Amino acid sequence: MTTETMEKPEILAADEHAESLLRRAFVTTGLSEGKRGWRRIKNWNHLPSAGTARLFIVCTLQEPSQEKIAQIRRWKETKGRDKVFLLLRGRLPSRAVVDRLAWLDVRDDSRIHFVETDKENEASLAERLLAALDCDQQEHRILEAWWEEKTLVVVSPSRMGFSKIRVPLSRLPALKEHSESALAHFEIDEDGMFICWPSLDVHLGWEQLEMAVDGQAALRARQQSTEFNRSYGAAIRTLRMQHGLRQSDVAGLTARQVGRIERGECRATHAALKKLADAHQMTLADYMDRLATAM
Repeated sequence: MTTETMEKPEILAADEHAESLLRRAFVTTGLSEGKRGWRRIKNWNHLPSAGTARLFIVCTLQEPSQEKIAQIRRWKETKGRDKVFLLLRGRLPSRAVVDRLAWLDVRDDSRIHFVETDKENEASLAERLLAALDCDQQEHRILEAWWEEKTLVVVSPSRMGFSKIRVPLSRLPALKEHSESALAHFEIDEDGMFICWPSLDVHLGWEQLEMAVDGQAALRARQQSTEFNRSYGAAIRTLRMQHGLRQSDVAGLTARQVGRIERGECRATHAALKKLADAHQMTLADYMDRLATAM
């Protein structure tokens, strides 16, 4: 079973700063800005025509007036385009941010994300946004992350909008014993592939973070993809061989069943993963962590 393919969104730069930022990001990432489709940056002078693709609107909050935001809302009603907003604070005072959010009247947090950053980090964020929109539909890239007390919040842009996961520190064994100051010093890969804590030598990608929150639910969702099942099966095979096990050494599964799982011909069920973990003399959680690393 494969998931339905969704068209890549189009990008509207709502002001000169946003447009300049995105054009530089296309150059820096090595992506070629195109004349049509998602790689053509639209602006107010060249609004996209009606279509089925979502519209990613990038704007600096001090720029749009209440009238211009009203135009965006009216345009939605007449054109029928779903919209996703990436809002850059710019020089806008914090007390004025609430006004702009109220004017937009977007109540679904998957369709709006607000960032507060300096010029250098703003450029990196734009590059990660383009990398995320360019990658495969099933692949998640990390746009930004922050700590809320002892919870790591991570945001990923996609063709649908923004996905957000909250990972309790207690679910991250590689991090939970370290100090707050050590945890605060992390970096995001330039392509958004992972978050890195250089001083701790810890790298965590979106899939690992999903597994930490709810491993089985995340796995079931990803197993809708044939390509994922092949990759996951290859990781199962790699780990088995590293432990010197034969396919016939997994109690409760036949060698043929193990082979089908490793080739991605069928998904690895919870019961099968438990038997594989037992064969490796690991807990299920540790075994799944090792598989995520092997991928």
